[in-house]
Amino acid sequence: MDFVFIKSSKKGYEEYGSVRARVRHEGKIYKISLRIMIKESEWKKYRSLQYTPNMMMRSMGISYCDFASMMMQIKHQFEGSFDPQTAKSIVHQIVYATISHTTVMLSMHQNENYLVDYLAQYIIDHETGARTKQRHSKLVSEGYLKILRALLSTLKRYEEQTQERIRLDDVTMQFQRKFIKFMRDNGFKPNTINTRMGSIRTVMQVAYQENKTQCTDFQNPQFVPCKEEVDEIILRPEQIDAMQNLDLSTKEAVEGHLKKHQVKRKTGQPYTEVSNTLLRYLNYSRDVFIVGCLTGQRYSDYRRINSKMIVVLNGQEFIRLVQQKTQKVVFIPLDNRVKAILDKYEGRLPYIKLHTIIHHLRLLGEMLGWQQLAVFDSSSETKKPSLRFCDMISTHTARRSFATNAYAAGVGLASIIAVTGHSSERTCRSYLKLDARDKALMAAENFKGFLETGLSSLQLSEPLSDSRRPSSALPASPSGSRS
Repeated sequence: MDFVFIKSSKKGYEEYGSVRARVRHEGKIYKISLRIMIKESEWKKYRSLQYTPNMMMRSMGISYCDFASMMMQIKHQFEGSFDPQTAKSIVHQIVYATISHTTVMLSMHQNENYLVDYLAQYIIDHETGARTKQRHSKLVSEGYLKILRALLSTLKRYEEQTQERIRLDDVTMQFQRKFIKFMRDNGFKPNTINTRMGSIRTVMQVAYQENKTQCTDFQNPQFVPCKEEVDEIILRPEQIDAMQNLDLSTKEAVEGHLKKHQVKRKTGQPYTEVSNTLLRYLNYSRDVFIVGCLTGQRYSDYRRINSKMIVVLNGQEFIRLVQQKTQKVVFIPLDNRVKAILDKYEGRLPYIKLHTIIHHLRLLGEMLGWQQLAVFDSSSETKKPSLRFCDMISTHTARRSFATNAYAAGVGLASIIAVTGHSSERTCRSYLKLDARDKALMAAENFKGFLETGLSSLQLSEPLSDSRRPSSALPASPSGSRS
């Protein structure tokens, strides 16, 4: 006997088909339907033995191992003794028993054995307040929940592609390598992969503490790959001024900028006419972005800034803002340009969707003539820039620009952190995008007194002993004495 797959002709079910047992008995061929519908891809994987025991057949909700065992039971039953009158009932008993047993086993372990199920419940517990921050009574931030939801979505895609359910005990270094490869193949950036794996480690640590798993591979230092420095652009003060002063008052003015810099649509066609909607949203996007450049906040925060947040401390005006991601309260010195923009919109900035503002910011960059290729100090001679400067502008460019410009102007890191709300000095430093020219000018300023004095004129109050002398101060002579 054998099994055959009959592809479905029903609209919407072209990927599926039914399975039948084909038995030759006393010169006749009998076809007994198993009354199951599975995907054709799953059938091919089963027939070619390209599966592992834990792989799931999504269409049936059972593993390939259970499916193979079910098929073997039917085969042995019919090859031992076949009765056309009872064949259907025998098949249905075996199929029903297999599916029922698997369903019971899945329900017993649904919330504790599988990574996706445990993570889903972990998120729900945080959303409802059943869980709080570790070692704290405070609720986690919405930003953290957003990261967990993104991880859950990625894991579900991974399981769907591999046709395998991941148990908590399966989160080994072997899984780590496969999952990272999956993310790389799907275009995830290195720092996104770092965030995903870091979140898995956090969840696995909690599961381990709750005795849900005995796997400890998440403690391996190699489990979470290191972050990589990402090339990001910043706008210097003169560029921020240029964007703010760009004439967007009329359609004719905008058309002049577009024509001057030969700006084209995504289709490759030039802009022939500027609509009132485009004119309005160019102004909206520019003004909201400028507020971000002058306050150093994330887009989720600086788009919410309004005149009701303005407070006075010791005679100076500040913006008091509760950051959405961390719930931190920050006080931002009020720039007159920010106040002017708020007055322009009667105290409340216009609402713009994220993809809309990014599109218009890059269009503004083209209208300003920022169409040169972006060049970074970290770029090697073989790694040529591939993106134009204007195409790298994003809503987060505002936050990086604020931190970098403030630092270049001599503002201390502690003061910058007080405004931006960064969790640590190390995190804040990662936002600083000083190029070689900036670093050289700052170094010259810091070394000014040293360079004017000169090394030869430095006087020591007392000679340094060998134990106090810096090892790199002077080279040792061949005889061993110092010259």
